[in-house]
Parts: sequence; structure tokens; C-alpha cells
Amino acid sequence: MASFEVVSLFTKAPVEDSLTLLSQHYNKDILALYKHVLTSTYFCVDGQIYEQTDGVAMSSPLSPVIANFYMENFEMKAIKQTTLKPACCYRYVDDSFVIWPHGK
Repeated sequence: MASFEVVSLFTKAPVEDSLTLLSQHYNKDILALYKHVLTSTYFCVDGQIYEQTDGVAMSSPLSPVIANFYMENFEMKAIKQTTLKPACCYRYVDDSFVIWPHGK
């Protein structure tokens, strides 16, 4: 048995890759809305305004959905590419649990 966790998933979820994945499921109008929300993230610290240039915003209600969507695709590609498969694999947002019957 093994468990894995993605550290800082939201801020590391790549926006361009996520938009590419979304383009396979949504029309261009909906995709334009996703792009606007994901690429116009600003925040203020000590009176200074910053723009987040990659990753999804921690405070956005859309972030968990996008991060989960990206992780699902990443996980499916990783499992598909390996010759040895886990006996089971479960994930909840950024935490994964696998049973690996193939030894170290």
C-alpha cells in the first residue's frame, strides 16, 4: 500500500494544459469563459497588486473543479503508460492511495 499527495495542487495546475483538456469537452464560447476566469487572477498583498501567471487561484470556486479535471487526466495517462498496473487506485483531489502488488 502507498499514498501520494500533490503539494500545492491548485497553484501548480497548469492553466494552458487544463484549457487544452477543456477544449475537448466544451465549445469555443464556454472555453472562452474558462480562459477568462483562469487567466485573469489578481490579488493584493500589503497594498501591492499582483497577477497570478500560472496555476489556478486558491480562492476561486472553479479551482477545485479544474485541478480535479487535470489530475484525473494525469492519473489516467500515467496508469495507461505503465506496464505494471496497481491492484487498485483511488484519489481524492490531491491525495492518492494505491495497492501496488509488484514489490519495490
